[in-house]
Amino acid sequence: MLAPSKKSLNAPVPTRGEYMANRFHLKIVTPSRTVYDDDVEMVILRGEEGDMGILPGHENRVAILGVGPLRIKNGEEESELAVLGGFAEILNDRVTVLSEVAEWPDEIDKVRAEEARVRAEQRLLQKASDVDTQRAEAALRRALVRIEVSAYPLIRGRVDGG
Repeated sequence: MLAPSKKSLNAPVPTRGEYMANRFHLKIVTPSRTVYDDDVEMVILRGEEGDMGILPGHENRVAILGVGPLRIKNGEEESELAVLGGFAEILNDRVTVLSEVAEWPDEIDKVRAEEARVRAEQRLLQKASDVDTQRAEAALRRALVRIEVSAYPLIRGRVDGG
């Protein structure tokens, strides 16, 4: 193993401005609560066109969110939530996510999600004309995302904005 160089040992501590240049503010809001409200280094969102990695200084845009995990990265720490659609306002220094549902891994009922998966798969296997295939596929996507996120280790961020 190599010893750290003298240069890395004597590296200057970043100023607040330098620190903030590598971060942006992320706020995740549902109709009932603020789920997350803190500075982050990166967020990965599931948009309608696929996953998007957002870093500080990203170009401004509004994105329609699909059903999928939302990953928050801060240094070596990574958190994940289940986000079941919504919108994201992406500005160069902040991202605001508005979603009907955003759940941390410990908020997901794994048994209920598994039961929903089984029900959706059974409906899709039926060839009856009264089966709404689009609704069954959407229910299956929601159940699979909840199952995936529920297995993720929990590292919550702050919601106090401080």
